[in-house]
Amino acid sequence: MEFSARCIVRSCAKPGLPAGERFHNRLASKTLRIMKLVILLTILTTLKAWSNVSGQNLTLAVKDASLESVFLQVKKQSDYRFIFAREELKGANPVTFSVNDAGINVVLQYCFQNQPLGYTIDGRYIIVKQKLPASDTTKQPLRVTGIILSESGEPIAGATITIRGTSLSAVTDEEGKFVFDNITTGAVIMVSSIGYKMAVYSIADARDIRLRLTPRVSELSGVNITVNTGMQSLPKERATGSFTFIDNKLFNEQVSTDVISRLEYIANGVSVNRKISTSGQMSIRGLSTIRGPKDPLIIVDNFPYAGDLNNINPNNVESITILKDAAAASIWGARAGNGVIVITTKKGKFDQPFRIEINSNITIAEKPDLGYLKQMSSSDFIDVEQMLFEKGFYAGKENDFTRPALSPVVETLIAQRDGLIDGATATSRINALRTKDVRDDFDKYMYQRAVNQQYSLNARGGSKNMAYAFAIGFDKNVSELAAGYNRVNISSENTFAPLKNLVIDAGIHYTQSKSTSGKPGYYSIQQPGYSALPPYVSLGGALDYYRGPYIDTAGEGKLLDWKYYPAEDYKHSRYENKLQDILMNLGIRYTFIQGFSADVKYQYENQQTDGNSLNDMESYYTRNLINTFTQINDGEVSYGVPQGAVLGLSHGSITSHNLRGQLNYSNTWGRHGVAVIAGSEIRQAQNKSNGNTMYGYNDDILTYGVVDYANVKPTFITGWGSFIPDGVSINETMNRFVSFYGNASYTYHDRYIVSGSARKDASNLFGVSTNNKWKPLWSAGASWEISKEKFYKSGFLPYLRLRTTYGYSGNVDPSMSALTTIQYDVTNQYLNTSTARIVNFYNPDLTWEKVKILNVGMDFKISGGRIIGSIEYYLKKGLNLYGSVPIDYTAGLGPDNVIKNVASMRAKGVDVQLNSINFRGPVQWLTDINFNFYKDEVINYNLRNQQGRNYITGAGLLSISGIEGKPVYAMLSYQWAGLSQENGNPQGYVNKEISSDYNAITGSNTTISDLYYSGSIMPSFLGNIGNTISYKGLSLSLRISYKLNYYFRKTSIRYSSLFTSYSGHSDFTNRWRNSGDERYTDIPSIEYPTSYNRDDFYYGAAVLVERGDHVRLQYIQFSYSLQNSLLVKLGFTQLQCYLLMNNLGIIWRANGVKIDPDYSDNSILPAKNFAFGFRATF
Repeated sequence: MEFSARCIVRSCAKPGLPAGERFHNRLASKTLRIMKLVILLTILTTLKAWSNVSGQNLTLAVKDASLESVFLQVKKQSDYRFIFAREELKGANPVTFSVNDAGINVVLQYCFQNQPLGYTIDGRYIIVKQKLPASDTTKQPLRVTGIILSESGEPIAGATITIRGTSLSAVTDEEGKFVFDNITTGAVIMVSSIGYKMAVYSIADARDIRLRLTPRVSELSGVNITVNTGMQSLPKERATGSFTFIDNKLFNEQVSTDVISRLEYIANGVSVNRKISTSGQMSIRGLSTIRGPKDPLIIVDNFPYAGDLNNINPNNVESITILKDAAAASIWGARAGNGVIVITTKKGKFDQPFRIEINSNITIAEKPDLGYLKQMSSSDFIDVEQMLFEKGFYAGKENDFTRPALSPVVETLIAQRDGLIDGATATSRINALRTKDVRDDFDKYMYQRAVNQQYSLNARGGSKNMAYAFAIGFDKNVSELAAGYNRVNISSENTFAPLKNLVIDAGIHYTQSKSTSGKPGYYSIQQPGYSALPPYVSLGGALDYYRGPYIDTAGEGKLLDWKYYPAEDYKHSRYENKLQDILMNLGIRYTFIQGFSADVKYQYENQQTDGNSLNDMESYYTRNLINTFTQINDGEVSYGVPQGAVLGLSHGSITSHNLRGQLNYSNTWGRHGVAVIAGSEIRQAQNKSNGNTMYGYNDDILTYGVVDYANVKPTFITGWGSFIPDGVSINETMNRFVSFYGNASYTYHDRYIVSGSARKDASNLFGVSTNNKWKPLWSAGASWEISKEKFYKSGFLPYLRLRTTYGYSGNVDPSMSALTTIQYDVTNQYLNTSTARIVNFYNPDLTWEKVKILNVGMDFKISGGRIIGSIEYYLKKGLNLYGSVPIDYTAGLGPDNVIKNVASMRAKGVDVQLNSINFRGPVQWLTDINFNFYKDEVINYNLRNQQGRNYITGAGLLSISGIEGKPVYAMLSYQWAGLSQENGNPQGYVNKEISSDYNAITGSNTTISDLYYSGSIMPSFLGNIGNTISYKGLSLSLRISYKLNYYFRKTSIRYSSLFTSYSGHSDFTNRWRNSGDERYTDIPSIEYPTSYNRDDFYYGAAVLVERGDHVRLQYIQFSYSLQNSLLVKLGFTQLQCYLLMNNLGIIWRANGVKIDPDYSDNSILPAKNFAFGFRATF
């Protein structure tokens, strides 16, 4: 069920205000008041909790009670928690006492009087310890080393180890290791990590300690996360930067062939805009640039990934870390301005038991809903054609010597006019077409259910000196248009420790894929000169690309069939693309002393793609090309293009080398901790591509014909001269980077952290002036874990941490160069000389774009760990952004501007992430909430003129406004004054007066200040909410997403496009026809001859702007995990079956026209799909 909100207010609307705008303003105002109220209540609740940290007195009455039972009663009445080893309590004496409203110190005196035990108080923790005899002080000091692991054997980084009764403490590194010197035998260590139960261990003698921590099932462990920056791994609670971490479980709630598409609806701060490209453009925390590259940097296993992201097997992904602020991302320097996505693949661990994981699924998608398309009805279209025919509109096309195709209706009307058929026959033929709908034929002949199959196997484990992981995956996809995609992934990762302190990593990842073409889609079939098909044509028969009566007799039977057969042609035009990608990495780490090590890492990638397009003699492409260059003289036929197939070959390659050397130092002594990395890396990426075309190709004997490309050939229809396309292309680019970087953090008392990083980049992309300047990108940060302070005793917020960062990162456009570059184009057909154009103008000051980011955050834990979350506020300012600068026309560039580092923008936002346990027990209900607020504005963009028409945002497009003080993507429109009562003409304003002078409205009379501004095209509020309810082995997960406070322009009828290119719209049915209709419709009357400026005004008017606010049900997953003794006997540790329903659609939208604002209203929406599969571990 879907709900929509729409209210049209006409009498009270401002000039230019779109229908329903007033209602939405009230809605937005009310929403803002509610948000303020929620924030106020949150602050008051927090203050109330803070005020309750003191005054916790106790009332107890015990007789011959054990100490453990007394500890339990104290826990129930206060925020104090006891830490003890049960073995030590066995020798304790029973206690008897009675107190009323007494302080904790009084109770403790009663408990420990005449006991062999003592205690210390650390904040809200009471640590019970054995009283040591005096002789223990003479024991020899020991060196203690150890490793802290999870139950599954994974190292736990950031765990805190303390020596009971002393101030000594240590923190585990990313491998879970720690070390103590000068520890006496019998000392007791306590190990704590958020999300795990505390472990207590007594040291008997000098040896390595291996402890496995037990997770706390009653609280969330989201604070205990190890994030990977691509340079280092560190506990999230010890990092000052902003990270979003996606673990394996959340990542696998969805099924897809690729990695990136899964992030949109689960990652905080991530959004995808599909009005830029079919696959969508991903952004992290909105925009950081105006016209530079907007995609985030992708890191795979510690290095930037240069290949096709579709090569990555999602079933081999262990986790994903998203770096959002300067402290997190600036270590990547001039490529991190748009954020960084770090993908970590699955690897083995030392001493990990051998484990095999299998995942298999099949996904079936429904046919797409072609009824969503705003296609003009066949009957309306025919009425327009008849009207145009009567007015002589088609006379010019009848006599056009290029022989453009005319529709079946027009050809019928011509035949009737010329006396070839009578009126009754013409009417009968035309009426038969009125009930036809080309969408039915597309549904019948072209579209089908898409089917994707996915299989993967992952094996990993390890011994004391070796860890290994092997993965293989196979994907087989058949799209809704029968296009195929097959992919095989094989990877192997190995880690060796051949010598003490030496670790060697070696890995190889191999991908092989094959893509094949399918059938043509709705927008793929177009006749020459037209952008759409008449809505009544049939795809089951022949379709004319030139006038039927002409091609039926052209060449007197000596030409090839010149008709197009849509339902059959795709079988004769096949495209195939094969890809092979190999990624190899080698790493060596040597630890000189505990905490000090050196890394050398190298990665090599080579990707080869081979394209093959084969159009055989039955394909329309080949038949049309041969006929076009065929000449008939005195009955003799000569072929400019030899008969046979047309074979197009293309080859592309990407070769990249990455080398990095890095020093690492980390140490903890007493209350102090330091972690430092410093290094340098060099990177080279080379892209090559070439292509060629062969005519007269015979696939059986592998031969092809000889073609004269050098001379102009006459074409059959017009006689005009033209070159036969040679299809030859050669391209090559080489990008090189060299970088120096460093990162350091200092921790004091396990609660105060300061950090800093710096990176200097140089590249052949930058100008000489830039490379010669030592001006690094840098960041600094600090955090304070308030909950570890002695004065902090809040039971409501047992964990509270504040952090802030400030710094710079950068952005680079690889297509730009500081040097003057030219590109050679096709040969001039008249002069037979090469032509070239300037692509980049000399720019010695070209540098990276600079992004300045301030981030302030708070991490917290509520109600004993049942709710954890973070709130962050950030400010971004883009400096040195790419913008246009006017140049002298005489420079010979062609365009009147060049791109330089002259623009700037700012942005601000809020990220909120919450995870909660709503119910716990046999039935468990978990919720995760991601909320994001974002707003940007242009500071400077160097606008070239103020004419309003240059800044009108088109339908379905995402265009840069560049107006100072407005968003980068602003919705600007002509002001709307309704339809004329007299003739249904659309009306606007000229000099604040209602007008139908379209030349003036769309001309220089209308400036930017005269346009109506609705708001941003990008949502201000967005996020998602996930819920998981589980009972025993059953689990139900669902996720909704929302986008609020943004605008889009819907499409409508454009009469000039309807008349000239068949591009109609279903709005035509509701057009103005008679006086009074203006009260019920905003769609202009039909006018012939039409005015292009009239159409331009209506298409850019505020009346077509709608709110994009909506809530979407993205997916629902049902799963069942079998857990019984039979599985154990069979060797399984897990067997799970799951059903996933995805792309379930919008459940509420603000617009009342049933448009999905994430997509153009005239595009085909992704269909609902259903996946069934299983996962097994043994």
